[in-house]
Amino acid sequence: MRLVASELYNVAWFKLADFVARGEKERALSVHKLLMHSVTDEAIPYQLEGDILLAFDDDAALDRYHIAANLYKKSGKMKQAASVYEHVCMFKKDEKILEALFDVYLVLKDRVGILDTFSKLAKVCLKQGSFSFVTNLFHRHVIECDLYLQALLCIRFIRSLLLYDQANPQLLSYVYQAIDLLQKCQKEEELLQFISLLEELDKEKYDKAQQYIENNL
Repeated sequence: MRLVASELYNVAWFKLADFVARGEKERALSVHKLLMHSVTDEAIPYQLEGDILLAFDDDAALDRYHIAANLYKKSGKMKQAASVYEHVCMFKKDEKILEALFDVYLVLKDRVGILDTFSKLAKVCLKQGSFSFVTNLFHRHVIECDLYLQALLCIRFIRSLLLYDQANPQLLSYVYQAIDLLQKCQKEEELLQFISLLEELDKEKYDKAQQYIENNL
């Protein structure tokens, strides 16, 4: 009897994959509902439904992924929550998904994840003209980080502004902030790299940064 049930379960999974491959969304979702009755982790059905909807380029997938990730977070499974957001970010550059992934990385204290996700989020927001959104997020979270990470986030923000919003009137103030933070951390090599970045992307900001450093020696 157990063997028969197992075989039926395997056939159902095969059918689900087949319906997705053939572009039959409603039939795939119907099989998904049947399969999920035997799943004990309440986040998994939403995650899989998100995968199915994403395969059909249905934006409702984002809602399912959010639900799945929030359920993972509530149960303390932060790495699983991160993996949900990482997966969807491979296919859709959505500011809310990136913000959620950034928040999870902050909890995990994943420095690389924090910086890379913030860069992606800043790019998406600035290209859409959502400067206030990314600025508020930056100021809201930067104080939670150690000084060195604050400096690195500031540099990522500056680089994004130089690439996608070079005329922004607040850009120079962030340049000075980054210099102050790097000097407080005594990160001379990183400061030189930052100045080189400015020289490459904006000669005017480079000259002002050099003058600022000289005035504060």
